[in-house]
Amino acid sequence: MVNKIGKVVMGLVLVSSCLLAESKEASKYQYDINSLIGVEAGYSSFDVQESGGKSKSLDLNHGGVKIGAESTNYRLFLSARVFDAKEFKHARSYGVELQYLLNFSKYANLFFGAGVGKVDMKLDSVNNIKIDDTYYSGDVGFNVHLGDIADWEIGARVMGINASAQDGLVKYNFENIITGYTSIIFKFKMN
Repeated sequence: MVNKIGKVVMGLVLVSSCLLAESKEASKYQYDINSLIGVEAGYSSFDVQESGGKSKSLDLNHGGVKIGAESTNYRLFLSARVFDAKEFKHARSYGVELQYLLNFSKYANLFFGAGVGKVDMKLDSVNNIKIDDTYYSGDVGFNVHLGDIADWEIGARVMGINASAQDGLVKYNFENIITGYTSIIFKFKMN
């Protein structure tokens, strides 16, 4: 776990150092780049299929943080989320997301994105089923500019997970986390 966190921190340092690098020659060109810090809250539904074909959806609330950068048409985030559900001892995810911004107005834009990351979950069961698997995600949403320092966004995300675990004679297949969320994104000019 410490090694994974170290890799994420190293990646963040490398990305931010590239974004912050500036020479006298490069200063002739002005880029509209913002640093971003966001706080996210949402509601999720998690598909679980037990052996024998019985499937159910688990309801999860979540909170998260994301940091990143934004240009005129793109946003890049490193994100971490914690999910809350009675069926889990813990459930969290961390990953990276790239979004394309469709700027149709100076007051708002639409975004479409894709992401990849890890989920780390432990079911509150007799055998303490643990899931540590990769997810791939897609999201879409609406972003309203609250001024030069903040945006409010509302969106939907699908995180695809292909994991399975055994609890005694019962085998669980974990498939998708479908999320509706809202975020406040704070913006800081980089130039």
